[in-house]
Amino acid sequence: MTDSRPTTPDTAPTGRSLGAHLVPLRRNSGWLLAAGIVLIGLGLFGLAAVHLFSLVSALAFGAMMLAGGTVLLVDAFQHKGWQSRLTMIGIGVVYVVTGILVFYNPLQAVLALTVVCAAMLMVVGLLRIIAAFQLRPMVAWGWILASGLLSLLLGLVIAVQLPQAATWVLGTFLAVELIFQGWSYIFLARAIRSTFDGVHPKPVA
Repeated sequence: MTDSRPTTPDTAPTGRSLGAHLVPLRRNSGWLLAAGIVLIGLGLFGLAAVHLFSLVSALAFGAMMLAGGTVLLVDAFQHKGWQSRLTMIGIGVVYVVTGILVFYNPLQAVLALTVVCAAMLMVVGLLRIIAAFQLRPMVAWGWILASGLLSLLLGLVIAVQLPQAATWVLGTFLAVELIFQGWSYIFLARAIRSTFDGVHPKPVA
């Protein structure tokens, strides 16, 4: 008579339980915790050296533009249609030229990126304010309005302080991002350890 019982992780034909798959995840949480600590350390260093981090941010942007443009140019010659090829070549050239200009004059690139950042903050702030009044009957409309006002105010502060703001804006944003990313890694590692604590692989019969 055929056994019709459903196969569970403990009775799987492979002889491995769910715990056997979770143990490596818990062991690797140590690396995740270490990465979070390193990122927080880099972020704190960045807050103390915002000028350096602003320059690093611009150079990283230039490197990404160069890499992206190179990939687009290489991929463009693999397309048969001439219209799509010309489009990709055009975009790739713009990316590569932008990356070269960043490395040629990184200080001007820092200023240009700061201007773009200020403009984006003001535009996003205005859009959030408009969206908040459109959602006014909802309970959360006040939080959306506050977020929009904060973004708009931050963008205006950066714009008023140009060009001096270019020395600290990008570096501060990068440092804060590293700190938040590091904390997220640490919380994730702690959650993995607390959730899978005491999980051991089931020996193969």
